[in-house]
Amino acid sequence: MTNLPLWFIPLFPLIGTVLLGVIAVISSGSKKGPSEGFIGALAVLFPALAFASVVLLALNMPAEGLRSTLCNWIDIPMLKVDIGFLFDGLSRIMLLFVTGIGTLIALYSIGYMHGDRGFTRFFAYINLFLFSMIVLVLSDSLLLTFLGWEGVGLCSYLLIGFWNHDVNNCKAANKAFIVNRVGDIGFLLGMLVLCTIGGSAILNYDSLAAFIQMIVSGGHVDIVIPFLSLAGLCFFIGCTGKSAQIPLLTWLPDAMAGPTPVSALIHAATMVTSGVYLLARLCSMFVLIPDVLTIITVVGMLTAFWAAVAGLFQNDIKKVLAYSTISQLGYMFMAAGVAAFDASIFHVFTHAFFKAALFLGAGAVIHSLAGEQDMRKMGGLAKKVPVTAGVMLLAFAAIIGLPGFAGFWSKDLILEKLYVSGPMGPFFYGVGLLTAVITAVYMSRLIILTFFGEYRGSKESEKHIHEAPACMLIPMVLLAAGAVGAGYLWAESIGLTTFEQALEPVVGAAQASVIHAAAHVNPMVFAGLGTAAALLGVAIAYVKFGKARIPEAKGSSAPTGKMATWTFLFDIIHGWFVALTNIVAWIVDNCIDKLVQFVQWLIAGIVEILGDGAASFQVRKVRLQLALSVAGVVALVVVVLLTGGLI
Repeated sequence: MTNLPLWFIPLFPLIGTVLLGVIAVISSGSKKGPSEGFIGALAVLFPALAFASVVLLALNMPAEGLRSTLCNWIDIPMLKVDIGFLFDGLSRIMLLFVTGIGTLIALYSIGYMHGDRGFTRFFAYINLFLFSMIVLVLSDSLLLTFLGWEGVGLCSYLLIGFWNHDVNNCKAANKAFIVNRVGDIGFLLGMLVLCTIGGSAILNYDSLAAFIQMIVSGGHVDIVIPFLSLAGLCFFIGCTGKSAQIPLLTWLPDAMAGPTPVSALIHAATMVTSGVYLLARLCSMFVLIPDVLTIITVVGMLTAFWAAVAGLFQNDIKKVLAYSTISQLGYMFMAAGVAAFDASIFHVFTHAFFKAALFLGAGAVIHSLAGEQDMRKMGGLAKKVPVTAGVMLLAFAAIIGLPGFAGFWSKDLILEKLYVSGPMGPFFYGVGLLTAVITAVYMSRLIILTFFGEYRGSKESEKHIHEAPACMLIPMVLLAAGAVGAGYLWAESIGLTTFEQALEPVVGAAQASVIHAAAHVNPMVFAGLGTAAALLGVAIAYVKFGKARIPEAKGSSAPTGKMATWTFLFDIIHGWFVALTNIVAWIVDNCIDKLVQFVQWLIAGIVEILGDGAASFQVRKVRLQLALSVAGVVALVVVVLLTGGLI
């Protein structure tokens, strides 16, 4: 067994952040500085070292996992928290693709960000992003997870608004930051509820699992179920923010304002996977609260369907992929909602490969067209950038679920789990299958408009179309290979520890405790229906867009027409909510506040009047004061005698 400490994994990107940050500050005031090649080498080196550390630990990890306490973090009478790390089957899988794909995205970024004045600063942020995500996944307690949770939120703000000379990019960064803070309130409240029933020690994942086991074996489940349900809802609110689920999903499409490698990192390897990871990490708690799991399933189903429909009407190539991510995340939440946590994480894993390949491929297209993102101004690029086209075609086959590709295995597995999940299973399955058809339609539209037909841009721009440099193509090709082969890790025939077996120690007991009374169906039926859905979607897109005349693009690439309202539905709802809160604030400031001031004035006036009246009796005549005192005593005696002589 390797003696490599767990803290080595986050250490490398942290060193990269500090070193690149110092270089960025020093070189900002001078025209001379380290070359882009040197900066790029450093930027890739530290994530690569983190990935190598994960691989070494993964190859030598015992069945029970690895645990390490670095130091004491908080030690006060009511709260004791250590900085500790947990490396088990779940964190191992997450960290393998977080660091591996993160390294490939860093390599790709060298070519994409070439010549940018913030080149060094960009890579400092990328390393900080990876450090935060590693802390989120590797931590052994909810509080330390929350530290990484906030870290990825900060990095998303920095990277989405990286090109801050454009005010729209700044607005997108602010929107991402604020919407996620709304969700993070739920995370904080969830921790507070758990502390209420179990003390601060329950924030540790092992302690929480032991607490759950204790109340189950002791027969005290009914007592704590209301508290666990409240905590579960609060944590799910946090997950809806990070993983862009209804209603906190509006920030993710706007996040396309950042450089394309940032989009790939957020969508494939880091931020949006956090919510799904948290549900899987807390699976032992969630299986005790089936009502909350039902809410998660319904929200995931609605999100998957809504985002798929919205993806049909996007003209910006990155916006199509953004709504695609939201829809695929809906599938993951649906799986978690029916307690199929292993299937949910499996789709996270396969999705990381094909979505990273799609985003980096889209970035290569944008790079070749000097920044153009409107698909209506593309076309015929398969002949001009064949490698990029090949990568995106393979990733396209994976996301729509063609047989043999990564998405085929994970998506059909989720649909199967949905169908056998209980009385509502066939309904969830039906919506999921319909969403798969829509997914194939909008992704086929993207491929057709971008790579086939005739080029629809200007003659001048056509002359400059070129294939991406090697540092961009190599990561794309490797990710495309993952989009083809990652799904086979679930199968038992490959002779390796399967994905299902790797997650068994973490989620197996929780999943086994949920019993679904449903008929068993041959998996080949699900595979056949899933494939038919993909082919139907491709056929619909071909008929609709294959030989259609694409209208000339004018102005913005934003959706237009009657269905544009669907795209901006939740932005409109959020706008109504903001307007309502403004009205309430005005009423409070101008009506209720003035009413309170009037009541305060009235009470103060009454007290002042009474005080003045009482003061009139305070005269300086001794005989009058004595007489009033005697009269008061006599009156008191008379009252006592008349009431029965209680003295």
